[in-house]
Amino acid sequence: MTTVIKATLSVVLHLIDTTTGREVNESIARFSSGDQILRPLDKGDGNWLFINLSKEDFLMHISVNGYDDADVNITFETLDPRMPLLDVFLMPSEKNRVGGEVLKICGTLPELCAIEAINLNRPICGFSSAIEKRGKQLMNLIPRSAGGRIELESMKYALLSETKERYEVFEVLEKETQTCVTIRSPMTSEHKANELIFRIIYGRAGPEGDFSLKVRDDSTNSNYLIHFSTKDGEYFRPLDFHLQNGDIDLMEDAIKVEPLPGKDEVNNE
Repeated sequence: MTTVIKATLSVVLHLIDTTTGREVNESIARFSSGDQILRPLDKGDGNWLFINLSKEDFLMHISVNGYDDADVNITFETLDPRMPLLDVFLMPSEKNRVGGEVLKICGTLPELCAIEAINLNRPICGFSSAIEKRGKQLMNLIPRSAGGRIELESMKYALLSETKERYEVFEVLEKETQTCVTIRSPMTSEHKANELIFRIIYGRAGPEGDFSLKVRDDSTNSNYLIHFSTKDGEYFRPLDFHLQNGDIDLMEDAIKVEPLPGKDEVNNE
């Protein structure tokens, strides 16, 4: 008699370094749920496959060598049943020196919901145009140098406004050509050619308003644009990590923003 063992893919965790936006390829990783040790398959490129998990939602604890521990809620109804992929952003620990020393800001801001940033010194490419074609939302890109390569992965990026005081987030789904990608949703605001696109660096915002954000100290000029949201609205503020780090007042020099002008508003002016 032949025994058939059925394996069902439950979730794929894609581990990403918050400071670089690239995959965490560290193979020394531990995953658990309460007292239960989980044993996923390491498929490389930061991808870990979990097979035959219970369909009940749960909190997973992740411990990866060189990174701060993280907890992630596994909510199955929010995952794509065809490919239940979940991006998990890990912060390098103070002892992690791969890619440069780590600079950190931290503190407490009541009712803080999220915090992230972009490195203004490191644009990936430029924006050319955004159009809809055959039911797809397409974004055309401009290399930073003639003939240069553009490397955008299937993740979220920031498109910096012309004033450089704020940015709009968009998500890449797939590459169409070397200079064109499909994005998940249309851009909500008008943007001009040659505006710059950046990787997003993710911080942590705790339930009590405590926050932390780490960046790599890989430049003599560490100018960043911090973006954070509270129940009161969205804010942006510039910050040089060489001049300000450690415990800071996040609201200092922060500007509360109104929605960017929509395309129809701009065209009707």
